[in-house]
This record gives sequence, structure tokens and C-alpha cells, in this order.
Amino acid sequence: MTEFKILVTSQKGGVGKSTVSANLAAYICRQGKKVALLDYDLHGSSSKWLKGAPQIGIDINHSPLPLEVGGTRPMHEARQKLRRLSYSNEIVIADLTWTDSMTAEFLFEFDMVIVPTSVSEIELNATSEFLQRFRWVFESTIHIPPKLLICPTRVHDDQMSGDSIFKQRFPFRLMLSPAILESNSARKLFQRGFISDLNDACGVSFTEFGSAVLSVVEEQNKISRKNQASTNNSRMQALLRLAAKYEASIRSVV
Repeated sequence: MTEFKILVTSQKGGVGKSTVSANLAAYICRQGKKVALLDYDLHGSSSKWLKGAPQIGIDINHSPLPLEVGGTRPMHEARQKLRRLSYSNEIVIADLTWTDSMTAEFLFEFDMVIVPTSVSEIELNATSEFLQRFRWVFESTIHIPPKLLICPTRVHDDQMSGDSIFKQRFPFRLMLSPAILESNSARKLFQRGFISDLNDACGVSFTEFGSAVLSVVEEQNKISRKNQASTNNSRMQALLRLAAKYEASIRSVV
């Protein structure tokens, strides 16, 4: 099974992080994927959403990080929980409010990092400053960097005018997802249902967002399988060359 790990994170609340986590898990699960939600946050909003909504087969896990103990233990436990879930699921979606006590290296555990943000001037500047601290992660040439996806949330129709506003504030490698539109009906679905079921503009926008994320997942998995096949072929060729040398050495002795 090829696993894909997604982190939905932000340094502040109110941007729809838990809403995105829960509803993205539901959307992808309905596309036939085996999905787990790993809710690291103390309040557990995303896991509560999924536990209260109709059960569709998502592996729901609420595992708050013991940040109060300090040291390396919280991030060690976070890695262990993530890796255990990835063994038995195709896609793991982790919901995490980022704090300064967390190590940036944790981001390398994921294949994609989704950062929800509103499109207000204050919020965009705060998100840009937050991500600038981790620019070295997303542009790493030593480790495999996760894909960075900026997700505009709670957007009104008159607030989106192309992606130039994001390129000006985020002058490094990233992807911009379809915007998730604002809707009062979405808030009423907490612990009751899923945004992609809405028959309004918000529901349509979330479906477009989910489809875009899933397209990236499938493309990355295709690349991973191709690279794995190439690696396996290289190993086989090396073994065949070694066997040929061994056979030649035996014949010379005889």
C-alpha cells in the first residue's frame, strides 16, 4: 500500500484548519481511499466533527500532544502515531496547531503541508511570516521536501482576483488550491454532515478543493511508484552483475 501523509496546520485559530481537515478526510474517503484522521489538537475539533457526523469508514484518532512536558517527547510521540497510522491507511490527514515548541524537521514526515488562510491583509501577512521560517524545509535539497499548498478559506466572491496577491506575499515554491467559499450553512454541519454535500457555492468550492488535493496525491503516488520501480530495477541489475562476476570467478578457478 502506498501511503500519503498530509498535514493541515496553522499557527492561529479561526482560519478553518479543523474544518478543512475533517471535510477533506470525508471527501477523499468517499473517493474510495482508506483514510485516517490524526487530530493532534487538544480540543479535538476535527475528530469531534467526524465522530458526530455519519460514519463513512474514516479511521478517527484524537491524540493531543503532551507539549507541557517539553523536550523531544511530544514530537517523538507525534512521529510514532503518524507512522503507525500510515502502515494501515492509504492517506493520513493530520490536524495540528503549530507552536514555537515544535521542530521544523517534523514537516519532513509529510508529503504535503496544507496551510489554510483567510485573504485579509493581516492574515496573509501573518501566514507569510509563519511560512518564511520554514522556507528551507520546502526548498530542501538534502531531504525530500513536502509539497506546500496554500488554501484560501472563508472567502467571499468579491475577495478573489487571481493568484497574484499570493505570489507577492509568498515568493517561494508553493501551490495555490481552489478557494473555499464562506457559507453559514457550512458551520451548521459540525458533527452532522460534510461540506461537499452542500448544494451551494460553498459545497461546490470544497469539492473543487478536495478534487485538486486528490489530483496532487495521485500524481505524487504515480511518481513514487515509478521511482520505486526504477530503484528495484537498478538493484536487480546490480545483483545480476554481481552474479555474473561470481560465476566468472568460479569458472577461472575450475
